Amino acid sequence: MKITRTTEPTRAERSQPSTGSTTRSTGAATQPAASSSGDSGRVQLSALSNRLNELETQFSQSSFDAAKVSEVRNAISEGRYQVNASVVADKLLASAAQLASRRG
Repeated sequence: MKITRTTEPTRAERSQPSTGSTTRSTGAATQPAASSSGDSGRVQLSALSNRLNELETQFSQSSFDAAKVSEVRNAISEGRYQVNASVVADKLLASAAQLASRRG
């Protein structure tokens, strides 16, 4: 596994028009907005797209330890990173139990 970036651009950054003649799409479902002036360049995002933007904003404000990320990245690239299978299994089972309790 190769880790090259520590930050991912937010949806807002990815959807900004480029400086060229083309614009970038967010990949979200869009519908043309009705306009009495005939402005065909407007779009209306779905409620789901708006919620996704809210969540991305919320989670983009969370902090992380860049030094720790760098340390783990170096350990992986040098083959020093050790995975504790017992801890992974315990957390996987706990996660599955939590998901099962939500459905029940």
